[in-house]
Amino acid sequence: MKFLILSIFAAFLILQSYSESPSFASAQQPDSNQVPRGSEEISEYYNVEDVRLALVIMAIAVVGLFLYLARDIILRRKTGYEEKDLESKRNRDYEKYHSPWNEDEDDFISSTKKSKDAEEFRRQMQESKLPDYYAMLGVPNDADQKEIKTRFRQLVKELHPDKSKDEKTAERLAEISKAYKILSDAEKRKTYDAYYKASVG
Repeated sequence: MKFLILSIFAAFLILQSYSESPSFASAQQPDSNQVPRGSEEISEYYNVEDVRLALVIMAIAVVGLFLYLARDIILRRKTGYEEKDLESKRNRDYEKYHSPWNEDEDDFISSTKKSKDAEEFRRQMQESKLPDYYAMLGVPNDADQKEIKTRFRQLVKELHPDKSKDEKTAERLAEISKAYKILSDAEKRKTYDAYYKASVG
């Protein structure tokens, strides 16, 4: 608002200086010896000085309006992050994947997946169809990740189409892949174990 007031005040001062100048005063006095007619009659009211003055006022008004609208950008102070030359500012990929917004989004996606897994295990338990993934892989319930991974690779080699001609090989591979997917993920395995223990009593 201050910018707009200053601009109007400047325009007023310029207008005063123009009105008090000799050239402006002489331009306002008509020549008694000259007979006005046609466009000459109009020029008595719209002379060159008037046009220049109008253009100056318009220019000041435009500049004042621009300064008023851009006041937030002009007066905005830089934050501590903007003032520092940080590596993350040059590496936008780092900033993208390590921003708080991205972390919140990852947490939301992760919680959604957990909810879907829990819902699936609950439904299978209620229908008495919750599979024994440990038995599918042939590992004990307290097997560690290394043991689970080793056993999964061994089964994949044994059930490879080049070695096994059984028609149910594809179905068996799908089952052990599902079992490995659940048991190799710590969060999914924890959720599965809770429902499996509840299903077997």
